[in-house]
Amino acid sequence: MEAASVQQPLIEVAYQHKEGSRIRCDTCPKRCKLKEGDIGECGGRQVIDGRFIAVNYAQVSSLHLDPVEKKPLYHFYPGSDILSVGPNGCNLNCPWCQNWQISQETIPTRTILPGELADMVDALDSVGVAYTYAEPLIWFEYIRDAGRILHERELMNIFVTNGYINPDPLKEILTFADAFNIDLKASDNQCYRNLCGGDINDVHRTIRMVYDSGRHLELTHLIVTGIGDDLHKVESVVNWIADLDSDIPLHLSRYYPSNKYNEPPTDVGFMSDAYQLAKSKLNWVYLGNVRSDLGQNSYCPDCGATLVRRSGYHVEIVDLDGNKCGKCGKSLNFKAN
Repeated sequence: MEAASVQQPLIEVAYQHKEGSRIRCDTCPKRCKLKEGDIGECGGRQVIDGRFIAVNYAQVSSLHLDPVEKKPLYHFYPGSDILSVGPNGCNLNCPWCQNWQISQETIPTRTILPGELADMVDALDSVGVAYTYAEPLIWFEYIRDAGRILHERELMNIFVTNGYINPDPLKEILTFADAFNIDLKASDNQCYRNLCGGDINDVHRTIRMVYDSGRHLELTHLIVTGIGDDLHKVESVVNWIADLDSDIPLHLSRYYPSNKYNEPPTDVGFMSDAYQLAKSKLNWVYLGNVRSDLGQNSYCPDCGATLVRRSGYHVEIVDLDGNKCGKCGKSLNFKAN
């Protein structure tokens, strides 16, 4: 999937506001105020000759054809492949970040213009594009332009994100988005503020906006040793989701030492306990980064029929008929052919 060498266009940041000698970025809740030469916390915006430039525009750090289940999305066209693309950078700084090489540091990029990205999808057996790997919403101008082209071609736009974005740009994204997996990192604001550099209320707002829009939504919660491996904290996350809609799929993911955090991997027994707790209140719960048959398959919440069987990224559609159970006919929270 090599792209031709092209010059990076100078695209101005879409959501900005002049404040004296500084320019405020209104893309995310950080609202960085930058003077000439400054670069925003996400690494993707810079003031250059008085213009506020999206310096990450069309700069691709990662590009792969992945199973959609890897995002993870288990209820969105299961068994399909999705062209997955991402930038460098992030607007949060979680010490345990599993993709720190591109989120907290940078690797070489290549320029792939929006139309070229869409042409790649056309040339592959892909349902669309997943904007993922680092934090795609800091890439707003690029995903806006690429997303609109894909939308016009009736291809899918998927966002795998921390959900840390302001309402106005999110509203624009929702006009061409098809699915989201949002990472709900913690049960409380103390963790978000002190460890991740964000605010849980902004993420909750994003989740509600996506849910209210009717776009397909799944959530991920990484259970970090010493941070989230407490059933009371897991229950708090689960209760918040259940209050919104117990039909939202939740992926409980096992942590492994990474970046600046070296606690041992999440205890497998705790992952099992967290799964059982979540299953008592939510219809769809899955386990990630765990070698186990538990929490992999999808079962009808009414009749118990096996809808989708998974082994790693091997996916077998068993009794799923579009968005209905093939056994009892119940309507399900699935997007499928």
